[in-house]
Amino acid sequence: MYEPPRQEERPGCRETWIIIRAVFSILLPFIGVVMLVLLAVTAIFVALSVHPALALLPIAALVLGIALFARWERSRYRGLDL
Repeated sequence: MYEPPRQEERPGCRETWIIIRAVFSILLPFIGVVMLVLLAVTAIFVALSVHPALALLPIAALVLGIALFARWERSRYRGLDL
């Protein structure tokens, strides 16, 4: 027969918020990157519809962002010498 846990053993709201915070701290950077890529692709198509040369601006921003991210990652793992 099922016996509910005692009052002092019941999980509270704090544990739930800790789990939610941990999950979102893992997922939020990836969701942000996906949203930025979608925004950049949309900007490329909008700029391309205005003038073909303007489509190079969002592409240049993407390349610059990837280059800055790679430089940041390389400085974080400087000791590995890969």
